[in-house]
Amino acid sequence: MSPPPATSTRPGSRAWGDVPRRPRRTPTGAAPASRAAARTRGAAALAALAFAGAALGLLLAGAGLVAGPLAPLLLVLAPVLVVLAWRRPDLVVPTVALTLPLGHVGAGQVDLVQLVTALGVVAVLVPAAARLDWRLPPWPVAVPLGLFLVVAVLATPRARDADLAFRLDVQLLLLVLLVVAVLTGVRTARHLTRLVVALLVAGAASSVWALAASGPTESFYGGGVVTGRAVGVFSQPNELGLFSAVLLVLALGVGLGSAAPRLRATGMVAAGLLVAALGASLSRGAWFGALAGVVALAVLVAPTRRALLRLGAGLVVVVGVLGLLGVGPLGQVLDRVASLGEAGANPYDQRPLIWAEGLRLVAEAPLLGHGPGGYFLEAASDSLRAGAVLEVEHAHHLLLNTAVEFGLLGLAGLLALVAGLGAVLVGARRATTSLPPTAATRWLPGVLAAALVPVLAHGMLDYPLRNPVVLTTVWLVLAALVAACEHARAAAPTPTQEPR
Repeated sequence: MSPPPATSTRPGSRAWGDVPRRPRRTPTGAAPASRAAARTRGAAALAALAFAGAALGLLLAGAGLVAGPLAPLLLVLAPVLVVLAWRRPDLVVPTVALTLPLGHVGAGQVDLVQLVTALGVVAVLVPAAARLDWRLPPWPVAVPLGLFLVVAVLATPRARDADLAFRLDVQLLLLVLLVVAVLTGVRTARHLTRLVVALLVAGAASSVWALAASGPTESFYGGGVVTGRAVGVFSQPNELGLFSAVLLVLALGVGLGSAAPRLRATGMVAAGLLVAALGASLSRGAWFGALAGVVALAVLVAPTRRALLRLGAGLVVVVGVLGLLGVGPLGQVLDRVASLGEAGANPYDQRPLIWAEGLRLVAEAPLLGHGPGGYFLEAASDSLRAGAVLEVEHAHHLLLNTAVEFGLLGLAGLLALVAGLGAVLVGARRATTSLPPTAATRWLPGVLAAALVPVLAHGMLDYPLRNPVVLTTVWLVLAALVAACEHARAAAPTPTQEPR
């Protein structure tokens, strides 16, 4: 076989048959002209953006002057929710959760959180109703919620302040619909994870706000009274405390239970900020609630137990050492803890009188109570007749306040709701026993259930659920718990399937 013909390797040589190409020439002056046109278009676009921004700013400012500070936010949020309802309905509820740090931005008697919640409920449920695709809670949760709504309607005519009672009834109905909206819009485990992350981001942002706005503190009566406590976006420190306690337990559960690195990092960062805000609130009831929630987390989510012990021991050591050195507000923290055993140290603590008056009001109207919001007017007038000054909004006790305003029927509805949540949690845990411990469908229901424990524990000493931000947060966690349990039951392997 003859060797292949040699090819030329000289520079500039070409093979037989190649036609030399002429270099492309650019017309003189074309490049500068195109660059000038591009600059002109860029300047025109910037001018148009500046004009549109100025027009939008004037529109929002005018709306704020005419309708209050709520109008500009609604002009921005309403189109966002409409677009999400059309394209991504699963993002509507997380968007509602992200508005929690805005707090008490409101116009008149309506708060931004309430209006955004209403818009979110409409954005999820109206399209779903057109498709006949609502998803209702399971009956152990749906029946107590329906019972509580009926009792609230029956108790409303008994209230002295009809306007206040009506607004509280509308708020209750809106929160029940929020549960339905979460179940309808949050349909997969990924959607539920987005909602949990949105809650953690909202908690972290609120914590940063509270810590940045906190000032020096001063304690009196052995720590029974402390001035300068952190408040943040809330009306009083106990509301910040309960908000931080609920989301702290959720953040710890996510940070210690998840197998996803980003989710773990998000949970731990949020937990660090929330525990700082919880400490700065100096709310003893919230501390007690957070401790109860952490214990519940260790019981319900086994993979978190060792890490919780290590974190707890480290926190106690740091707080003790810095408290002995008198660094920051930790001295007041230790004083507040020590004052728990001195019930009579604070002459301004009216809880014994408040609870006694609450029991008397329950005996006076045991079946349906005194109507929503009825404790304030009833207790104030009766205590004045008895020679005492008692001006408080609630009974400083979750169960007692419920019995005063909604009677024993309302209290039965609340206890039935707690039992129903426990029943769906037990069902979800039984359905996922064959799944690995790191599966989100197995550990997330327990984390969300533990996050609700601070509400019950703190509720034995106070009732900070009048704040719409705290109340909406609690109901979002409750709805997420029901959704997580439903997802766990749906994702559980059948006896003929392998675990996922």
